[in-house]
Amino acid sequence: MDYTEWEVIDTYSTKQAVADGFLILVDQKISKEAGIKYPVYLTRAVWDKYVELPEGFEKVQDLDGRLWDVIFMFAMAARNCNQSLLSFKLNVVLADKGDWEANEKLDPECLDNRTIRLVTLKSVIQPQDFDDPSPAIFIMKPSED
Repeated sequence: MDYTEWEVIDTYSTKQAVADGFLILVDQKISKEAGIKYPVYLTRAVWDKYVELPEGFEKVQDLDGRLWDVIFMFAMAARNCNQSLLSFKLNVVLADKGDWEANEKLDPECLDNRTIRLVTLKSVIQPQDFDDPSPAIFIMKPSED
């Protein structure tokens, strides 16, 4: 079957996903500081769970620091990767409220502290949009597409 002959009946662009709040475009100043030259997008699920400050942690952490952790750990893992799909890990501090997900484990080095989760995320580098072939990086949970 020749897929190039298929008629496109609908598209959902990156621009629309950002406008709808399903994707968050990371400030390029932050990503460039981490050594990333392409635009970086986080899914809403990653942003809400691993970047937003959990209640009660306001005096311990800040949003910019949590975002930096995600971006920096991606950048470190990407330096040794030569494919478009990459899984990477980082420690994230979250309240232990029983809301653990399949991509979260206790860090073996911090077994006595259940607020530190070893989180696995994935990223893909692909065209930024269906009408913009320039590269962009999309960071998401392993269960997301």
